[in-house]
Amino acid sequence: MRKVFFGFTVIMFVSVIAQFYFATFGAFERPTPAFGAEDAAIMPHILNGTMVLPILSILTTIVAAIAKAGGRLILLSITPLLLIVVQLFVIFELAGMLGATENSTSTASLVVLGFHALDGVAILWASVVLMKKARDLTKAAAPAPQAAVA
Repeated sequence: MRKVFFGFTVIMFVSVIAQFYFATFGAFERPTPAFGAEDAAIMPHILNGTMVLPILSILTTIVAAIAKAGGRLILLSITPLLLIVVQLFVIFELAGMLGATENSTSTASLVVLGFHALDGVAILWASVVLMKKARDLTKAAAPAPQAAVA
């Protein structure tokens, strides 16, 4: 089961890396599409960040618990979801209160929106650490090779 847990951490890491690519892909679309346009290049970033990553974080947490990975790894498995919740319900809400709308931003809202990227880096850090610790857990659970009998 620990190998399955490691597999989930790898999938989550790949999804986080894709999230950074999708952000850049959408950021450089010209002309900039109207906010909320379904055919906008930023849509993969939005869908991956609000649907795929949260689901992967929940599934990874469940698998970590089943694999008896330990409390710290279970908590680290849910960390990406918690950080996504911070983005959606703290960072974006604060930016809105400081003047960010669909058509304009203020300096204060841009300062707050900058934390969106920093939160993304924290998600990347959590997924890297989680993947490394899951790999170590998998190696620790593997039986030691037996010496050859001469």
